Amino acid sequence: MLLIPLGAALIVLMIDSAIELAMISSMVGYLHRSGANEYPFRTADGGIAVINAKPKHLGTNAGHTSNGAAGTALVLICFGGFLNLWYQNRRERMAKPGPSKIFLGYTIFTILSVCLTISALAFTFAVGNQTKGQTINIVVAVANQHDAYPLDNWVPGTWTTALLKLPLTSSKDISYLRGWLRVMQGWEYNLIPMFLIGLVVAGLSVKACWDQRRMVSRPSKV
Repeated sequence: MLLIPLGAALIVLMIDSAIELAMISSMVGYLHRSGANEYPFRTADGGIAVINAKPKHLGTNAGHTSNGAAGTALVLICFGGFLNLWYQNRRERMAKPGPSKIFLGYTIFTILSVCLTISALAFTFAVGNQTKGQTINIVVAVANQHDAYPLDNWVPGTWTTALLKLPLTSSKDISYLRGWLRVMQGWEYNLIPMFLIGLVVAGLSVKACWDQRRMVSRPSKV
C-alpha cells in the first residue's frame, strides 16, 4: 500500500521544511537585529574605519520566496497530507473504493508545491550567482562610514562573504559573521533536498491516486 511510504515521506518532508523555516527565520531576525551594527576594519593607510552591517541595496526576495515554499510544504503538504491519509484510510475501512475528491485535490497541490520549491531554488541561486564575487570598495566604504554601503546589489550571503574579505580588526566579529554565513548557505542548499523530498511525495501521491482509480475501473470477475 502506497499510503504507508507516502506517510513516511511526509514525515521526512515535515522535518526538512521545518529546518528550512527555522534557518530563514533566524536569518531574518539577524538582519533586523544587525541593522545598527558597525564592523571596524583596517584601511590601506593603517587607520581604522567602520562599515554598516547592511548595504543600501540588499535583496531579500529569495528568502521570502523560499520561506513561502517551506511554509507551503510544512502546513499544506505535510499537515494537510496527514489529514488526507487519515481520511483515505477511513474511506477504505468503510469499503469506499477509489481516491476521494479531497485526495485528488491534495495531489494537485503536492505538484504545485514542488513547482514553487523548484522556482525558489532557481531564483535563490540565480540572484546569488548574479552577486557572487563582488567585493567592497574600501575607499567608498571609508567615505560612507555610519551610512549604508551604496554600491552594487547584494543578497545576505554575498554581502556577508564580502564583509569577511575585509581586513576586520575583531576576531569576534569574524566568528560572528562566519556563523551567520553558514546559516545563510544552509537554507539555500537545503532547498535541494526539500525539492527532492517534495518530488517523492508528489510522485507517491500521484501513484496512489492512479492505482486506486485503476482498481475502481477494473471490471470485477464473475
